[in-house]
Amino acid sequence: MKTSFLKPNDPLLMKTTQAVPQNEINSAETKTIIKTMLKVAYGEQQNREKPVMVGLAAPQIGIFKRIILVDVKADGKGKVGDLRVYINPEITWTSKREGKWYEGCFSTGRICGIVSRPTSIKIRAHTISFPHGMWERRVEKHTGYVARIFQHEIDHLNGKVFIDHIKDPDKLHWVEKEEFPAYRDREAWRNWPKKYPLPLA
Repeated sequence: MKTSFLKPNDPLLMKTTQAVPQNEINSAETKTIIKTMLKVAYGEQQNREKPVMVGLAAPQIGIFKRIILVDVKADGKGKVGDLRVYINPEITWTSKREGKWYEGCFSTGRICGIVSRPTSIKIRAHTISFPHGMWERRVEKHTGYVARIFQHEIDHLNGKVFIDHIKDPDKLHWVEKEEFPAYRDREAWRNWPKKYPLPLA
């Protein structure tokens, strides 16, 4: 099974994924997909030379199922610590209030940008319940940076990347690997001088 990222701009990233049927949620195939995704995500989280991975969608590694990982302890400043699996996630409610924050993505390479998104959401998905460890279809409310991660990853399931939300050319940036800590930790993204041209409509 594929364990590497599709290259940025791969046309497969624009593909809409398929829902996992109810009777396949506990299947060996689904368990293998989840194990593969967790291996990729934990490997990236431990590589401190790269931007910290706070979420992963199956299509990013060429698996076209509606499965995502979200670190619900991520804070947008490098903190992680609770990576969870969500199958067939859907957003059922969004707040009217929106906030702006930077986003980057393994599927866009060195391109980062400032994206406006609802600050609070409710999602419905199959996820592991704690402490019982059973799959349950649940509704969860998330706010702030974690709400942003969910929206970002669910976009991937629908064939979108964060760049699709940016219309202002000043908000799309080119960030080299060694520049990313300053871009993130010092919030230099608010006035980043290196611009990247918006894709043609």
